[in-house]
Amino acid sequence: MEKLPMLVGMLLTDGCVSSERLILFHSKSEALIKLFKDIICEIFGQVHFTERTESNRTKRIQIASKKLVKKLTEMCKIETFRRKRFENGNLPDTKVPDFIKVLPESDLLKFLQVVFSADGSISLSVRWHKRNKNWEIRRRIELSCKHENLKNDFLEILRKIGFSPTISGDNITIQKRQDILNFSKVRFVPGVKIGGDSVNWNGFEKNQILDLAVKSFDFKNFKRFETKEQIMDFLKSQIPTPERVA
Repeated sequence: MEKLPMLVGMLLTDGCVSSERLILFHSKSEALIKLFKDIICEIFGQVHFTERTESNRTKRIQIASKKLVKKLTEMCKIETFRRKRFENGNLPDTKVPDFIKVLPESDLLKFLQVVFSADGSISLSVRWHKRNKNWEIRRRIELSCKHENLKNDFLEILRKIGFSPTISGDNITIQKRQDILNFSKVRFVPGVKIGGDSVNWNGFEKNQILDLAVKSFDFKNFKRFETKEQIMDFLKSQIPTPERVA
């Protein structure tokens, strides 16, 4: 099924299958919540969702169906979606299902899109380069993953389609010029926004900052700026708004 890899990507990031009868998805993003519901209904038909909002404004979407859980695990040929450590400290033997690893690139891009939309981030920052005596823009796309098996699987898939990511702690990082340019083939789910942890980009859509990161490779001569703040204001001015588009 075309949308099954996307559902798996969502369950391995912001979702889980917590028992033999519960499928859960947690997110603050209305775009991801809508996509999750749409994919579930497309694959399994009409499904009853229950929804509640946590104290931190995260929405919890729940499906209680032993039959659906059984069908899902059979379709994916996977024993568990659990990522949380057991009480003894061991990690569950969770992995990206084998069927996803052999998908054509077009389907792998859809899988990676939901994975990065849920647990990924993009940032543009500015620093002074002492040797070149000029301001430098740093572009980073990161995927946070604490589960070792999953992290290695994500790394394998990224390398398979031509990326050169690096690992630092729990993060997979993409920052080479060509990788940033190539990520425009993956993109993020439309409408997914950057959260409050970002000082400069909170509230912007991730795709807006991705497009700006690509565009910024053409920007030259930052010596005319005196402060980081001036450069950040300039960068923000390059993001199309409805008024500018019109």
